[in-house]
Amino acid sequence: MAMTSPNSRALERYKSAVTTATSVLGAAMLLRRVLADVLPGTALGALLLLPPASARRHAVLIEEFDGALYNRVFLAAKAYVSTLLAAAPSVPLMKASLPRGADAEHVLLALRPGTAVVDVFDGAKVTWRLSRKHDGGAGRRRTTEDAREVFKLSFDAEHKDMVLGSYLPAVMARVEAMSQEQRQTKLYSNEWGKWRTVRLRNASTFATVAMDAALRQAVVDDLDRFLTRKEYYRQTGRAWKRGYLIHGPPGTGKSSLVAAISNHLHFDVYDLDVGSVRSNTELRKLLIRMKNRSILLVEDVDCAVATAPRREATGSSDGGSPASKNHKVTLSGLLNMVDGLWSSSGHERILIFTTNHRDRLDPALLRPGRMDMHVHMGYCGFVAFRELAANYHGIQDHPLFPEIEALLREVEVAPAEVAERLLMTDDADAAVEMAAKLLRGRKAGTGEDGGYIKQKLHVGPRRPRRPPAARRALLDEGIGGSSRRGQGRGAGTGRRGGGEVRGRGRR
Repeated sequence: MAMTSPNSRALERYKSAVTTATSVLGAAMLLRRVLADVLPGTALGALLLLPPASARRHAVLIEEFDGALYNRVFLAAKAYVSTLLAAAPSVPLMKASLPRGADAEHVLLALRPGTAVVDVFDGAKVTWRLSRKHDGGAGRRRTTEDAREVFKLSFDAEHKDMVLGSYLPAVMARVEAMSQEQRQTKLYSNEWGKWRTVRLRNASTFATVAMDAALRQAVVDDLDRFLTRKEYYRQTGRAWKRGYLIHGPPGTGKSSLVAAISNHLHFDVYDLDVGSVRSNTELRKLLIRMKNRSILLVEDVDCAVATAPRREATGSSDGGSPASKNHKVTLSGLLNMVDGLWSSSGHERILIFTTNHRDRLDPALLRPGRMDMHVHMGYCGFVAFRELAANYHGIQDHPLFPEIEALLREVEVAPAEVAERLLMTDDADAAVEMAAKLLRGRKAGTGEDGGYIKQKLHVGPRRPRRPPAARRALLDEGIGGSSRRGQGRGAGTGRRGGGEVRGRGRR
């Protein structure tokens, strides 16, 4: 009898196992088909010990960091959960903090790791749970620096499309709206080709700016219309920006109007000092570094472009030639900033030029399409005076108002001058009397006529500044000659020696 090899026996066992598995699988599929035709879906699930679809949960993990950067979705989730905790009665323990620079009413509530809060959206319940994970390896000691927080958003499987397609976008939009309402505007200034920032604390609003009521409403309507016309600018192929030229005598509220626009829109202000910009190239870099939803402000633009050439000197585009060093930014560079290709480097921006002398501006800056709206801030009228009196002292009527109204028709006075008188005392009657006295003196041609302008402008020539080489020579002379001071002219007397540095007096 022939002997069977071990390999042959193993092959036979393998064939037998495959045949048996195939038979069992076929029988199971047949049984499932029969049961599906006879029993409803819920009964079939119960018979096969499967949980119903509504009981199966899906989850989305939202980690604190996306690589080396903060995860924007995590930050939005953290802010949104804070609003849920403020109204959640079932979370016994939570954290509270006050962000740096925020007001006392903006306390931020947060989950502690291991706790959760439930939200309801379109009838579906979702759960936000915060946990903490460590990035260190198995053999590494865990520290607080390695810990990173993670949000786990869990929901029923049947609500997956709703959560991903509607709920999360709604959370992001809600947080964006909250940030626009609560954000603190910032003031940027350019220094050595970079923007430096401070918090903008000017509380001016359209309700407090002394200006013509119809003009005020026209500016507000124009700003609100600008915010809602994103699609219009896209369809017409124009950059989403708006230009305003604010002009008028000194002290008429031009800077206060800029602050009111910033507070109305919640836009940051980039105060561009054109005189410190070294070239057109640097100007373009500053524009690129601006955020969207911001205001670019150029104050006293007539002074900024008074001596600028229309184009840079031949053979240089970065301020390397003597002409570029004298003039720095050219007029063509400013025009490109207003409506050239570089004006499209961002969107939802406001461009504001201010000037005391509109007639001194180059006609190229005033042609149609460059400055969309011209706002004239004139001298104080009676309506503006009443607004100032109401804002500063709560006065709606006063016996001196008829006289003041008549005087304002005859004299020119800046709103800042009137405000200065109203702020001199807390006594409302005395403040109105001081304002009336100012107007009487202005009409008589005596008193402090023109004093406000003299305070604002430097009177008399400035002492010329020595070039750096001359300053270094003077410093070397002062140091090297310190041992010879007694030998030079004026030694032992009260006369100035060669090493004395004379301080500037008040101008």
